[in-house]
Parts: sequence; structure tokens; C-alpha cells
Amino acid sequence: MGILGRLSTLIKSNVNDAIDGMQDPAKELDQMVRDMEDSARQARTEVATCMGEEKRLQKRVEALDGEIATWTQRAETAVRAGDDDLAKEALRRRGEKEAEQAETKKSLQGQGVYVDQLTTALKALEARVKDVKLRQGTLREKARAAKGVSPLSGKTSAFDDFERMSSKIDSVEAEAGLADELEGRSAASVAAERKLKELEAGSSVDDALAALKKKLGG
Repeated sequence: MGILGRLSTLIKSNVNDAIDGMQDPAKELDQMVRDMEDSARQARTEVATCMGEEKRLQKRVEALDGEIATWTQRAETAVRAGDDDLAKEALRRRGEKEAEQAETKKSLQGQGVYVDQLTTALKALEARVKDVKLRQGTLREKARAAKGVSPLSGKTSAFDDFERMSSKIDSVEAEAGLADELEGRSAASVAAERKLKELEAGSSVDDALAALKKKLGG
């Protein structure tokens, strides 16, 4: 489970249910708070790292604007010189940069969404930690009282149960995704797909060259 999933688990978990199974309320409740604080520290580090990656992606998008413009100018120069092969190569390179930029923009958008989600979860967890720390005394008494009435020495923590279930779900989803990806991907189908992409790329370059010649009046 990723850090966002762990934060969600801590935020949604029922503290009152969790302490019912504590054998040493004072010690285990303190450990629970430390675990929550540790998760918050990890989340703050992750937010900083993700924001850095977001800036890097934004800079790459901007740099690709310049590279696309450069290859466009080179293609125009080749057309004016009457060198169609050189113009096609320049347009092919421009197409590569445009495809890279589209993927980078997609990654940038996803990174922004993740940063927003992580920041929101971090704020919620910090509020939860503050609330639990304020109620530690009351929660300890509740745990002791529950232990005195009905010992639950064999009961696992709600956090542990949730973590195990989430891990199993993540594993099943990953395996299902891999199966879908591999389904029907024989060597022949992969080769055919690659050939079709090459044909599409060649057609796109020819179309781009024709459009460029029309633009330049040639």
C-alpha cells in the first residue's frame, strides 16, 4: 500500500474500536500516536518530493515548446532548399517531440492531482493526530475499562486487519491489470501493431510535409 493509502487508513480508522484490543493501553496508545506522527512526517517528505517532480515536468513541457519550434524552422528551411528528405526527417523529429510533450503534460496533470490528494490527506491526518493526543487520557481509561470487563488478548489491531486486507486488494488488482495487459499480446500481434504504428508515422510525416509546403507556398 502506498503512502496515500496508509494515510487514508489512519484517517478513516476508528480509534475507539482499535483500543478495545489493547493489552497495555498507555504504551500502545502512545505507540499509535507515534505511528501516526511518523506517517505524517513521511507524507510531508513525499509532498515536497512530488512538488519538485511537478516543477521538473513543467520545465520539460516548456523546453519541448522550444524544441518543437526549432524542428519546425528546420523543416521550413529544408523545404525552401528543395530537400524533401531532410524536411521529412525534421518533421519526424518534431513529431517525436510533440508526442513526448503530450506524455509529459499527462504526467504533469497526474502529478498535480496526486500532490493535491496527498496534501489534503496530510492535513486531515495532522488534525486527527491532534485530536487523539488531546483525548489520550480519556482513551486510556476507556481501554482499561474495556480490558477489565472483557479481555481481548487474541484480537488484532484494526489497523493491522485493514492493512492486510488493503495489501491483498492491491495484489489482486495488480495481477488482474497484468493479465489484461498480457491478454492477446502474442509475438505476431505485437509485430503487427508495431508495423501499423510505423505506417501511421510515415503517413503523418508525409501529411505534415504537404501542409508545410502549402503554408510556404511551395
